[in-house]
Amino acid sequence: DPPAADCQTPTSGYGAAMQTRTLSALRWLAAPLLALPLWTGTAQASDSARCADPDAAPSEAVRACDRLLASGRLSVREQARALVNQGAAWIALGSYSQAITAFNSAERRDPRIHLIYTNRGYAHARLNQLDDALADYGRALAMQPGDPLALMERGALLLRMGRAEEALADFDALLRRAPQDADVRFNRALALTALGRTEDAVRALTRLTAAAPGDAAVWMELGRARMASDPAAAVKDLTEAIRLAPEWAEAHMLRGQIYDGLGQTARADRDFLRAYELGYQSGWLTERVAGIRNR
Repeated sequence: DPPAADCQTPTSGYGAAMQTRTLSALRWLAAPLLALPLWTGTAQASDSARCADPDAAPSEAVRACDRLLASGRLSVREQARALVNQGAAWIALGSYSQAITAFNSAERRDPRIHLIYTNRGYAHARLNQLDDALADYGRALAMQPGDPLALMERGALLLRMGRAEEALADFDALLRRAPQDADVRFNRALALTALGRTEDAVRALTRLTAAAPGDAAVWMELGRARMASDPAAAVKDLTEAIRLAPEWAEAHMLRGQIYDGLGQTARADRDFLRAYELGYQSGWLTERVAGIRNR
């Protein structure tokens, strides 16, 4: 049988078997862009506005913040705020190392800005610098307990690290603040699955399918949660996920595993071949596909 942990997420993001969710990009980008004072000159006013505008093109925001920082007209605290904004823009560009550099510079100028740590943690996590990310999220939460972005991201990171009990505590804390938030409920269900509390996970995910029947990820995780306890139902869940997102290799792989366990080799082979064609990477799967093609 294929190893249970030998899985790949269907979309970009964490490399764990289950794809956690984060706050939406728009909400995230708006948070760190702190307002800066506008100067009287046209160019300076334009740069101040652009450096603090979440709707500005990130590359333009980076350059505007650079010009502000080079102007010599910002106080030390204002420099820190501009650097936080610039770090957020670098993250939007996917330039996580540059973002960390900006946040480090902001911290040296004013370590009281909690968004330095929330967003630097986000950048560290994307670079797989997990201990640094946890330290930053911890500091952000010490400064601003209940910060939803820090709780959501730390919970996802803890889940990725195999610390599902701690992840569940973060998601529970979030759920008390926003009991109807579908993304929090989804992440909490993933933690329940990871803890082996599959009945609780199935109940939570079933409620989510009723609320969002077109959400392929919910169907896929519901199928994953009940693969062992109810394989027939899991096949139906995964089939719905595949209908909604036929390009997701993970769902084909999971359904193939169920078919394999049920002795339905031909169906399993079709799913395994499709997962392989869609880019699922696994040493076990490569060997299986080679065997299928050599028959």
